[in-house]
Amino acid sequence: MLTKVLGYLDSFEWAPESVEDKDGQFTITLIAQLDIREMRITIKFSEDSHWIYFSALFLPSISTNESNVCKKLLEINYSTTLTKFGLAPNGSVYALTELPSKTLDYDEFLSALRRLTNDVNKFFMPVANLSKNGEEE
Repeated sequence: MLTKVLGYLDSFEWAPESVEDKDGQFTITLIAQLDIREMRITIKFSEDSHWIYFSALFLPSISTNESNVCKKLLEINYSTTLTKFGLAPNGSVYALTELPSKTLDYDEFLSALRRLTNDVNKFFMPVANLSKNGEEE
């Protein structure tokens, strides 16, 4: 699986910032330059797992208007295809895409990366503004 994923990244001409192996659990870190900011994407999987996970920090925290931000995130989750947004135990908001790893092909891999980056790019400012000042702007 590691060889396949690195081959897909090579085909897409996207060199990883890092590749880590902790007891067979692989974490590949990518840097994406979005319209609004730089984003770190992590890809996690193991050779025998059934899923591959693509994730990125969306917001480090929700500063105000937590209920409205959570409501907005649920609305976004309902409207997006692959990317889902959720709260981490520390209060951070993450964007996550997951795909079955056993049948993963290049087009699916590319689609997951594009969907994740496009959705973060599209929804970051409305959610960040809602968290900051209560309005999506």
